[in-house]
Amino acid sequence: MAVAAVKWALSNRSILKHLFPIKSNFFSKVELALTSDGRTIVCYHPSVDIPYEHTKPIPRPDPVHNHEETQDQVLKTRLEEKDEPFEQGSMIEQLSKIFFTTKHRWYPRGQYHRRRKKLNPPKDR
Repeated sequence: MAVAAVKWALSNRSILKHLFPIKSNFFSKVELALTSDGRTIVCYHPSVDIPYEHTKPIPRPDPVHNHEETQDQVLKTRLEEKDEPFEQGSMIEQLSKIFFTTKHRWYPRGQYHRRRKKLNPPKDR
């Protein structure tokens, strides 16, 4: 039943255009077809080569020295070089505030826990 409906739709191009709206412009080379058994509609749309003259590069502003962008202020401060010494405690506090976790999650695991870890755990089924 469905096969007959598809064959009828493919035979009538005006109805097919309403069922499958396809842009018909210069770059569109889309073709529709029906498989030999009549069960599948095939749509062929090859890749289109766009001439180089019609392309332009993506502008990439410098995030550190671009003062017009105010939304990226946090990113700018992280990218700038800091002369402050590296402090483990303050970094752990910042990470726990950013990710809403406790401070214990960001400390390294001790030797006791690392040595008790199974090196070759059994495989799952």
